[in-house]
Amino acid sequence: MSSVSREGRNLYRDPQRGKIAGVCAGLAEYFGVETWIVRLLAISGLIFAGFITFTAYIAAWFLLDKKPVTPYSQEDADFAEVRMKARSWQAGITPHQALGRIAQELDALEPRVQRIEKLVTSREFNLQREFRKL
Repeated sequence: MSSVSREGRNLYRDPQRGKIAGVCAGLAEYFGVETWIVRLLAISGLIFAGFITFTAYIAAWFLLDKKPVTPYSQEDADFAEVRMKARSWQAGITPHQALGRIAQELDALEPRVQRIEKLVTSREFNLQREFRKL
């Protein structure tokens, strides 16, 4: 998933990337998932709960603003490229390579976890905790 949080972002329709009105594309961007996943959920919703899904889609079409078009700098383009390639299915890496990367990240975190564990189980930590309770 993307390292950018949803804070500070607004929910928009994205007609430039959308097929009908851009509702699914806007939802996908807001939640940080692939557009095809949201479209698949929307189609499934139409099949199993047609009237509700159709009504929600039409309501979103009329209630959501179009995504504002802003020219962005080269830094933004570089960030978007890095963000896209961070997802294993877009970077073109195999599942074995993705697991290898995850294993490397976990190995890099292991010393930090060991230091935290050592601190929390120390006598000094317990003594400080008892003083804070007073």
